[in-house]
Amino acid sequence: MICVKCGLIKTGKNGDFECDDCREFSPIIQEVYKIIDSTITNSDVIDPDTERILQLMADCTFVTANNPQTAIFYKICELIIQKAYAQEYEITEQELNKSVRTTRSWGDVFKLFQDLGLITVRIEDFQRIITLTDKTKKLAQQFGTTSSFNEQVVVRLAHIYAGYILLHIINEMSYLQEDTDVPLPYGIKPKTLWNVLMFILENAYRGQQTFSEEEFTKFVSKRRIPSTTRGDIIRSLQTMSGRTTQDLIKEVIIADNQISFKLEDYVMVEMKRVRDTRSRDR
Repeated sequence: MICVKCGLIKTGKNGDFECDDCREFSPIIQEVYKIIDSTITNSDVIDPDTERILQLMADCTFVTANNPQTAIFYKICELIIQKAYAQEYEITEQELNKSVRTTRSWGDVFKLFQDLGLITVRIEDFQRIITLTDKTKKLAQQFGTTSSFNEQVVVRLAHIYAGYILLHIINEMSYLQEDTDVPLPYGIKPKTLWNVLMFILENAYRGQQTFSEEEFTKFVSKRRIPSTTRGDIIRSLQTMSGRTTQDLIKEVIIADNQISFKLEDYVMVEMKRVRDTRSRDR
């Protein structure tokens, strides 16, 4: 038996099941998504410096930032941000094909972006025209001067919006009960992202600010995450550069030949917020 969400194997009859860890994590990620969706939808300006839950979402995307399967989300988000800043609110399919190289069709991606209210799509002169919504136009309000808009800002905001999209997919995964095809772009079920977030965010949710490399490796290994992927994630947790930039880790602790990671204080604060919100709702 294989868990339909994380891939954990359990001895027993063939069939679908949900492991205890996934059963506990699913309502947590649903609450995180609810808070983030409300923040992006209702806030006048998308500012991760004041809404740290957005920073948490951007930081968590380091797991998939270089994944070819999800690179399309980052590329489109970068283009949208650049357009929003220039106050150009329409993108032709021809322009999109020039800016974002992919061998995949646009249909699934367009549907996902539309479902999240980030774009609308119409057909004109035998090609699709993407129109940015008010939800994405607010990106332009981030920048007071041209000098404040640079590649680092683009990457940061692209990570926020790509993180929003990926978190939407993770949220959809949290409701899975059977191992059926997920109605998401290209049938993607990002188990690596699910497992990494389950380990890191649930530790923070329980008030555990520090975890060891050994604990992390043991957790994801049981869920059949390849050793090369595990190594890449550990290196990303230890370094901050380029598209793998993340501020999840406050300190890397090396003692007695063991590496441990201490989560940033804001991660603990935001997960306490999630815990308190769930407690009030209950």
